[in-house]
Amino acid sequence: MANQEYLIKLSMLEQQSSKIEEQIKALEEQITELQGLKYGVDEINKSKEKEILAGLGKGIFVPAEIKSKEFIVDIGSKIFVKKNSNEINKIIENQTHEITKVKEKLLEELDKLNIEMEKTIEEIQKKPE
Repeated sequence: MANQEYLIKLSMLEQQSSKIEEQIKALEEQITELQGLKYGVDEINKSKEKEILAGLGKGIFVPAEIKSKEFIVDIGSKIFVKKNSNEINKIIENQTHEITKVKEKLLEELDKLNIEMEKTIEEIQKKPE
C-alpha cells in the first residue's frame, strides 16, 4: 500500500473517530439532563412548598402552584398519562440505562478505531520511503 493510501485510510479513521466522539458527547449530555430531571422530580416529591418556578424554555420561568404530586407524561402522539414520582424515576432509570448501553458500544467502537489507527501509523512508519 502506498503512503498516500495509508494517509487516506488514516484520515477516514480519524473522521469516524471524531463522529463517534461527538455522539458520545451528545449521549453524556442526555444522561446529565436525565440526572437533572430525576433531581427535580425528587425535589418536588419531598418538598413541602406549594409553588415552584416552571421552565417554559430558553431561561424563561413562570411561578406555578403544585396541586398534586402526580406528573403528566407525554408518551408520544400527544397522549398524556399521569405518573407518580416512583414511576417517573423508573422511566428515567430505564432511559439512562439504555443510553449508557449505547455509549458503551460507541466507546468499544472508538477503541477499535484507535487500535486500527495505531496499526496504520505503525505500517506507515515501517514502510521504506
